[in-house]
Amino acid sequence: MRFLRCSDSDNMATETAPSKLNEAEFEAIAINSEPCLSQSIDLQNWMRDLPEVLKNVPFIYLAIPGSHDSMTYSIDRSSGLAPDAEPALKRLYPLFRGSIIRWTVTQALSAYEQLQIGIRYFDLRLATKQGTQNFYFTHGLYASEITEPLKEINRFVEDHPDEVVILDFQHFYSFTPEDHHRLIFNIHNIFGKKFVPRTLNPGGITLNSMKRLGQQIIVVYRNEFMFASAEFWPSSFLPSPWPRQDSVSGLLGFLRRVRRRPGAGFVHQAVLTPTPTFIVLRFISDLRTKCAIPIKNEALPRIAEMTPGIPRQDVQNTVNVVIADFVDLDNAVFPRTVINMNSKILNEIELLGNDEYRLSENYG
Repeated sequence: MRFLRCSDSDNMATETAPSKLNEAEFEAIAINSEPCLSQSIDLQNWMRDLPEVLKNVPFIYLAIPGSHDSMTYSIDRSSGLAPDAEPALKRLYPLFRGSIIRWTVTQALSAYEQLQIGIRYFDLRLATKQGTQNFYFTHGLYASEITEPLKEINRFVEDHPDEVVILDFQHFYSFTPEDHHRLIFNIHNIFGKKFVPRTLNPGGITLNSMKRLGQQIIVVYRNEFMFASAEFWPSSFLPSPWPRQDSVSGLLGFLRRVRRRPGAGFVHQAVLTPTPTFIVLRFISDLRTKCAIPIKNEALPRIAEMTPGIPRQDVQNTVNVVIADFVDLDNAVFPRTVINMNSKILNEIELLGNDEYRLSENYG
């Protein structure tokens, strides 16, 4: 990955109205500090191609692009109502199936395709289904059975040994204790020995340390059954507060106010949550047009002004994982923007020196 000088981009970032930015201008904002990571990123191998010094920075301080409700791409008109469906959805779905699907699907690309454009975090919600022992992804409606998408992820990391993927098992609907045990067994069966095991010091985990140990899969399991596996991480490792906002201004206000807990990773959810009223007033449209595109046009430039790295008193809201809907928009401008944010860590290391940067981990 090359380095660029970006003084021209600094001016662009302060002079251009966010609602009128084109793709090239977005990327200029995303690399508005010196030195910069090149825009010509090999998205399939971006972790491999990071400068060596960044591979020794704790993983929880890197900027990592992720997808929200990652597996909804497989929802279609044949999808049935899932256990997490709201009561209103159960009443309206038989009458307005097509419209409801347009407001339920949040991603267009498969798991493997998301990995190809640089996504390294998956937001996973699971449900059981009566009459089968299988597990399904869900978002009000049943998406695909989980096995093939997880195998796609496993195939990708096998083909890309420098890349690390976070699987965040967020919600479990209609699960019994026996279901959790079967799911944990299945996850282990698919990924084998690729897990990054749970530790009391996540700040000691880097891309280089994981590469040396052949570790590529981080599993966050947001349920007490997490303790059934020494490889799974608890919610406290990667807090992911829900903004619950239906406007860009409200979302940006939330992202400015929220604070990271010291010594852990963090998920910034760059997503809008449409209320029933919001949807009714825009019923013939869809989530991509009314939620994802405004985030890209108006929120992404502001998010790009944030910085990854060690949380400190003088830096507001350092980022780790950032997630969005429809991550493929505009030639994957969202993952490109987040990846390029890592150039800001290089500035601090250049200013302080690598040893001093690591010692500056003062969370006070």
